[in-house]
Amino acid sequence: MIGTMLFSMTNTLAGQSGIFWHHPETAIRGDGLSINNETNRTFEFFLGSGWQAYLIANLIYFLGAFLLVSILPKRSALITIFSFIFGHYFVGSNWLAVRWHLGIQGSALYAFVLVPAIVLSAFPRSRTNTNEIINGLRWVVIGTILLDVSCTLIGQPTGYWNHPELVHEANPVSHFLLLHGWYAFLFVMGLVYCSVIFWLVSILPGNWALMCSFYFILVSFIGASNWLFYEWRMGMESPAIYGIMLSLSIVWLSLSGTLKKQSPNR
Repeated sequence: MIGTMLFSMTNTLAGQSGIFWHHPETAIRGDGLSINNETNRTFEFFLGSGWQAYLIANLIYFLGAFLLVSILPKRSALITIFSFIFGHYFVGSNWLAVRWHLGIQGSALYAFVLVPAIVLSAFPRSRTNTNEIINGLRWVVIGTILLDVSCTLIGQPTGYWNHPELVHEANPVSHFLLLHGWYAFLFVMGLVYCSVIFWLVSILPGNWALMCSFYFILVSFIGASNWLFYEWRMGMESPAIYGIMLSLSIVWLSLSGTLKKQSPNR
């Protein structure tokens, strides 16, 4: 959790232009717009007071988050930890995509690094527990993929349904499928893709299945969040709330049984 926070903070500072350090009012956000831009306001307003104020505010924020998850009961702590991870993963992915020009590949690469850290640090080594976790987690994977697919279809322009060449989509694979009609996209992504991922998560051993699950959860989370934030202009609150809902799903569907079997000691 702290690692994702540090990554987003570091990128926020590193992504500023040279003039920012003497004129903080020129600060930009992860989406490349000024912090004073009314479109899609985010939580980076401390930047306008200078890097010192931003750094101090973040250190207080990090400390508060760390203390909070340290004193909360296990289930609540895990929900909170995952919520912070999802929120800051989205922020970090924005910087990679917009400021460092990595596009959607940036979030995929970030997930590739983040997923092993999550799995190896957060999950028990017991084979029985791992199997129970995967049984629930694979449904979370399918849910996030289907939500991304739904947002993609809802986000198409009105004329698309009769003229597929009007497709609006950044992902090259999805763009190619949508060019062949919504039914081709829905069949491949909604049925074939989901079936293959579900099967893959079900047959992979232990930690590999967990890493596969979290990888597809993260990249699908970014897909839907981009529609909410960039296309529908619902603000930073939208991916944050989505991250909380996703965290609740992960803990309740895949970790509740494991937590009940563990001792009450933290």
